[in-house]
Amino acid sequence: MNKPSEYCPVTACMEEIGSKWKPIILFRVSMGINRFSTLLKNIEGINKQMLSKQLKELEKSQILERKMYAEIPPRVEYTITAKGKTFMPVVQAMKKWGQKPTEKTSVKKTDTQGDQQLPLFG
Repeated sequence: MNKPSEYCPVTACMEEIGSKWKPIILFRVSMGINRFSTLLKNIEGINKQMLSKQLKELEKSQILERKMYAEIPPRVEYTITAKGKTFMPVVQAMKKWGQKPTEKTSVKKTDTQGDQQLPLFG
């Protein structure tokens, strides 16, 4: 087990975009869906309060930029910042994985000695 003082790059990434909603918001904004009401309509299951909170956190982390236009009624649009664009390969990998058909196979446990952990990264 890692000591708490050791740096974990996955933890660093999760601290920035590691909620249920942030990758979805980034994906939608990257598709040009950049206004609050449009995001709310296009993200199934999110409510106004949660969307507002997540957008504020993404703005505070400088992943999204919020631009308010001096119009009546006021118009606010979100864009992905340069820092936010560095997360897009992660979001695109999630998109690619999500597009694959799911395999419904049964898993048989052949190891009677318990679960063995497989190495994920080299």
